[in-house]
Amino acid sequence: MGVLITELKKRNSSHLYIHSGQHYDYHMEAIVSDIFQLPKPDYHLSVGSGSHATTTAKIMIELEQIFLKEKIDTVIVHGDTNTTLGACLAAAKVLIPVAHVEAGLRSYDKSMPEEINRILVDNMSTYLFTPTIIASNNLKKEGITNGIYYTGQSIVDAIEYIKNYKGLNVLETYKLAPKSYFFITIHRQENTDNHTRFTSIISAILELAEQKTFKLVISMHPRTKKILKEHNLYQTLLNNAYILVLDPPPNFYESIKLQSFAKLVMTDSGGLQEESCIIGTPCITLRENTERPETIQCGANLLSGYQKDKILNAVQTSILKQNNWTHPYGKNGVSGKILDIILN
Repeated sequence: MGVLITELKKRNSSHLYIHSGQHYDYHMEAIVSDIFQLPKPDYHLSVGSGSHATTTAKIMIELEQIFLKEKIDTVIVHGDTNTTLGACLAAAKVLIPVAHVEAGLRSYDKSMPEEINRILVDNMSTYLFTPTIIASNNLKKEGITNGIYYTGQSIVDAIEYIKNYKGLNVLETYKLAPKSYFFITIHRQENTDNHTRFTSIISAILELAEQKTFKLVISMHPRTKKILKEHNLYQTLLNNAYILVLDPPPNFYESIKLQSFAKLVMTDSGGLQEESCIIGTPCITLRENTERPETIQCGANLLSGYQKDKILNAVQTSILKQNNWTHPYGKNGVSGKILDIILN
């Protein structure tokens, strides 16, 4: 949303940029603002971390007051976070139209908190901006037929922006060679909070390190670090010469660059499935399902699940893959297209 927010403010500075503060760590959030040269938020809610209910409730309470005070015409939300759900609920309760960027994604797994958020937000939104035809069709299957706009994925704009951004040289900084490493992220609740899944994934990572073929660069999410320490595994990763733990995790610019130069991306993140697909780096998704099936259909992504042997088999398949797919997320300019529809 960085490009969209900047473009919105350029068109009319009276439009409000409201930051929930759900992601409050500098390395997880503020550096993104610096890279995209985002304006200072008109409101910063500083909700911080908490349970799903607590975070959503805090956002609803704060935003309802702002919406009524500022006489908001339309609320633009993105993705499937608790911020997105809280903002959408607050707007819907006071009859303000909602524009959902990245509408229509479905994993069809309601054990994922994000899936519940997606379904609820889509059913409350007036504008539904879908990244792909599959996403548009998902909405139609659920009986949502009005207000669907197939625009492409706004992350395409962000990646294009990063291509032209003059940041640090990640290969020099982390002493890496192109295509000599895997870039790995693990943070999904269904993996970190399930002992069997989590230890199986970590076991696969340690097995890959033992092979001494590729370095394993791990972006360390705070939740993952906490669970690793509880299982006495964090130091094991740090002590392995073939594992590079990035703690704090790399910012968005560094993540995109690290994916670009990686031989392979291994992740349970939805966003990285898209990013690696757009960039042209093969991806293994450490889950049983995905809300980004387009990445599999075009040949960029494999679902490995969490079992060690399946992960190792997926790695052997993926490192031989040619990156000759065409990504399905559209061309640069998605943010402007979305704003044209809302504002005109």
